[in-house]
Amino acid sequence: MARPLTEPPPIRLRAYYRNAGALLRELSRALNRGRTLLRAESGLPVGTRLVLVMVTDSLRAPIEVSGTVTTWRRRGTRHEMAVRYDFDPAPFRARLVQALGELKRETRPPRAAARVPLALPVDGVGLARTLRAVIENVSRAGCQLELSGPRVPRLAVGSRIDMTMSASGAGRRSPHPLLLDIRWVGRRRRTARGLRLPVGGRFVALGASARARIRAIQRFEDPRPRIRIRAILPPVERNRLRAGRGTLKRGTRVRGG
Repeated sequence: MARPLTEPPPIRLRAYYRNAGALLRELSRALNRGRTLLRAESGLPVGTRLVLVMVTDSLRAPIEVSGTVTTWRRRGTRHEMAVRYDFDPAPFRARLVQALGELKRETRPPRAAARVPLALPVDGVGLARTLRAVIENVSRAGCQLELSGPRVPRLAVGSRIDMTMSASGAGRRSPHPLLLDIRWVGRRRRTARGLRLPVGGRFVALGASARARIRAIQRFEDPRPRIRIRAILPPVERNRLRAGRGTLKRGTRVRGG
């Protein structure tokens, strides 16, 4: 059977998001998973090319992600399709900058740095084989993670998560150290898939190269960085002198200067 001279044009699917942050988080999730599941009233054959048109009111034009249907199956009266995504940020650089600018305008005091919603997987296997972690947002000052699994580490304010961060792709330089000082610990929740624990903190002593790498992640110049947890460190002692007394809070005397 002769093949058609030209392939049919890709099917365009419009997805509307309530704001720029929701759009960026879904874009990050799709790119890092490499695929997503779509449910519809009708199915598409495996191999069908798609374009996901991501729309929000705060952007003058949509961001588009190409995809290919890799699996298809029927679930009751609906159809479920797995789609593999392929995204080139270069043609949409101006729209990504516009989305990030919208996040900055939405940032209110006391927060000084805009948080970019993301869905970056973090390798936690070095601590526990079943531990999973995802960075849910990141700013130049810190980030928020969610730890999940049958068991999750016990963290407290002052604990530190020792991580490494490197660019995606082979042949890159050695990873950058990334130390997160925990400032808040959320409620531990039990779900059907195990425990979930959200935590947030500030980066400690970031070097210039690490700051540049974080900027690249925020701008989607490197949407698939490699991030790994090396260790979780116990809370750091923060003894403070009582004003005018030369005495530590714990009551230990010190020699005055």
